[in-house]
Amino acid sequence: MSKDKETHNLPYVDIQHDALAVFDDVEQGVVLREDIWISGYQVGSTSVHGKARVEFEEGGGSSLTSREGVKVERKSKTNFVVSVSKLGIHDLPVRFPRQVIHPPYKKTSPLDPPLQINSLSLNPKSSHILIGGPDGYALILPISSDASVEKDSVRLQGHVGDVRDVKWFPSGEVILTASSDLSLRVFGKDGVNPRTFKGHTRAITSTAILGVGKQLLSGSKDGTIRLWDVGKGVEVKKWTVEGKKGVEAFVVVEDEDGLRALGVQDQERVLVVGTQEGVWVQPFDGEGWWVKDTTEEEGHLVCLAYDETSGTIVTGHTTGIMTVRHVTTLSKGNAETTTPITTIRRNESPVYSLAFGLPSGSSSESVELYVGTAAGLPCRLSLRRDGGEGKYTAKVQEEFAGWEAVGVECFGVGKEGVWCAGGEGGLRRY
Repeated sequence: MSKDKETHNLPYVDIQHDALAVFDDVEQGVVLREDIWISGYQVGSTSVHGKARVEFEEGGGSSLTSREGVKVERKSKTNFVVSVSKLGIHDLPVRFPRQVIHPPYKKTSPLDPPLQINSLSLNPKSSHILIGGPDGYALILPISSDASVEKDSVRLQGHVGDVRDVKWFPSGEVILTASSDLSLRVFGKDGVNPRTFKGHTRAITSTAILGVGKQLLSGSKDGTIRLWDVGKGVEVKKWTVEGKKGVEAFVVVEDEDGLRALGVQDQERVLVVGTQEGVWVQPFDGEGWWVKDTTEEEGHLVCLAYDETSGTIVTGHTTGIMTVRHVTTLSKGNAETTTPITTIRRNESPVYSLAFGLPSGSSSESVELYVGTAAGLPCRLSLRRDGGEGKYTAKVQEEFAGWEAVGVECFGVGKEGVWCAGGEGGLRRY
């Protein structure tokens, strides 16, 4: 199969992760001046490594003087604007987190792994966030400023393997968790576990809650996706990816436009399944089909995301490449023909997480995409589709600073900002 692909390399900026602490030290008179570093990168170009001098000012505050090929302006306590003219970067917003939460996590032995947050979910009704981590670690955390993380958190007990995916039910009162211990669990907000689902033979990687939550879907490394009845606590249906290729992630397409674009408007739902080898499309009824167009340059597929408002599907890969396409390209007819696919990359670190922004409600043809990689460097991109050729144009809208070089595993997008978490063990809101 021939696909029209050309990788577009996007520039990116990184600022010293503890730069805000440097400003605090200078403004409090702990030191009179100190440098912070700022770097600009673009695949195929020589990187630029500059500095900015933070210096104490009489009467309070600090000044910022840029040099060595970069220009930095501080717009507010956590917001900066960076330019690196050599790389074509002009007035790029760079934001440090507005809020940081470190979940209570204590090792019971030296062999216990450090806290890595694999998944998070924002409560749709209250100021709580749900996280999943190593060795059965799952927790409800308060995120309001007047709450105590230590006192007001609720530990969800039962899993013995890594908790790979977590979700709130639409009511905001019930929780779904999935683990490498082969089980799914349903919890109440009080931590009570009335339902446990078993049947998968390898780690569960992803889930979906259908409607108000009477049915669930789960995808696993065993190559199956299973449908569960919550009330009865039983498996209702099972689909197997051809060749039993392990499920890395999946999304549910159930909007009318998406189903029509896939050529299956007679179906109630369709599953778009990401495997390391490519995308498998599975209607709820009938046979599925492969869309195997992953190239050696892209590497294995790691994650995917779907925006039903625009019909955009994005996949993230081990080489740092993201493929951007319209859901039409996954239809059975187009899967065997030449169709427009846009590939973009910021760097060569694997793409660990993707999440679309909330619908804007405006007539804008662009959509927001949040991206996290194995090297940290979370960012927000805009994607705009060309109505003629069907290709996409990508642009970096803002960088999220304050990360060391550790993986960004998950995002939670809400009305009060975007949360992200991963290998460092903390939660950050931008």
